Parts: sequence; C-alpha cells; structure tokens
Amino acid sequence: MKKLLIATTCLMLAACTNTKEGAELYGDTNGGWSEVVDVTNLTETALTKEMRKTGRDVVYFRVNESAVDADARADLQAQAEWLKAHPQALVVIEGRCDERGTREYNLALGDKRANAARSYLIAKGVEPNRIQTISYGKDKPVVLGSDEAAWAKNRSATTVAY
Repeated sequence: MKKLLIATTCLMLAACTNTKEGAELYGDTNGGWSEVVDVTNLTETALTKEMRKTGRDVVYFRVNESAVDADARADLQAQAEWLKAHPQALVVIEGRCDERGTREYNLALGDKRANAARSYLIAKGVEPNRIQTISYGKDKPVVLGSDEAAWAKNRSATTVAY
C-alpha cells in the first residue's frame, strides 16, 4: 500500500509540473512556440547545451543602452546562422541589467535588450515564431557582485535554445 501511495504521489507531481520538452514546446504548425509554455520554467535540452558551447549565446550592452553594437552584431549573426542550421530549435532571449536602477526601469531595459536581439535575429532570417523574450531586469543576475566586472556581465541578452 505504501509503495502505491508513493507511486501515485510521484505521478501527480510529474503531472503538475510546468516544464515542457520536445514536441510539447511546439504549438503551431510552423514549428513555433506553443502559447501555453511557461518560458520561465523550461528544462535544458541537448540543444541548450550545444548552443551554449558556441560561446556566442550572450550579447552585451553598454550602461543604460539597448542598442546592438558591432560586437553584439557579430555574436547575433553567429546565432542566426546556428539557428538556421538547427531549424527545430526554439529560443528564449533573456534580457538582463546590472543592479543599479529601479526594478521597474531595469525590467523595461531588459525587455528592450531582449527585443533588440530578437529583432536582429529576425532581420537575419530567423522565423519570429521561434523566438520568445523575457526580461529578468536585475532580478536574476548572471554574476553576483557590485563592481564594474559584474555589472558588465549582467548587462546582457542571453539566447537559450530548446
């Protein structure tokens, strides 16, 4: 009886999770994101790890800016090429900011950064329905710290493949 109760509990917990993998992510007939996917709660896939290995999954921004500079364009061009070579991959672009500024300001700036990267990828031929964006503002820093080195790493847009 105890084993049955444990098994039932495990199945119920698995059914309640918001994480999606594989075909569950794809919602439209063109291979785009499903509208019901919670992009804040996805699990890494082989594609996530493969894109991260390219070393070009992150672009950086200047203080209080969301403009894509020459370095960012080179990295985004590499991302676009990778995405065209992997048409099954869907991506979430995570916009971030350093810890300075209000939460509201940084959420808006992180959104602008993520959408600037998204717009560049679309301009280079990546289908819009394959790209979601999210802003973490200063709430989920990549690097902890209160110095220029940490701040520079957190002023970013990270492209995560699924």
